[in-house]
Amino acid sequence: MKSPLCVIDYFFPFVQVSADPEFVPEEDPSEINYETKVAVESDLEKDIHQVSLEITAMPENEDERIPYAIHLIAIGLFQVDEDWDDKEKLLRINGASILYSAAREFIITISSRGPWPAAVLPTTSFLPPATKKGKKKPRIKKVK
Repeated sequence: MKSPLCVIDYFFPFVQVSADPEFVPEEDPSEINYETKVAVESDLEKDIHQVSLEITAMPENEDERIPYAIHLIAIGLFQVDEDWDDKEKLLRINGASILYSAAREFIITISSRGPWPAAVLPTTSFLPPATKKGKKKPRIKKVK
């Protein structure tokens, strides 16, 4: 079965991976809080959709130590099957998932050359939070 989502291209316009020289690997590291932000823009005339994914992992405060501070932006250009009903949902879930996987490999490659073990992004889901039965599903807002 052919996928309704086609990757045209993706790239990383901003990448920052900084090793913390004061991190001590023998100690229990602070829990790393990875945050993601997704935005979708569409050019319907050209049938091209852009998904932006921003990933950050920063220490909560100056006293906490994590091996690497990470800030990365990935941009993906996609086409969606014209008969697909909810293109934005497909892009926010599947498009972001594709970019996240590419970003994971990119960060592993970069951080594996650093002083600490490679940073591996945890698995994540871009599905909207589950809603209780009978309640209206939350509307996904466009972020610009």
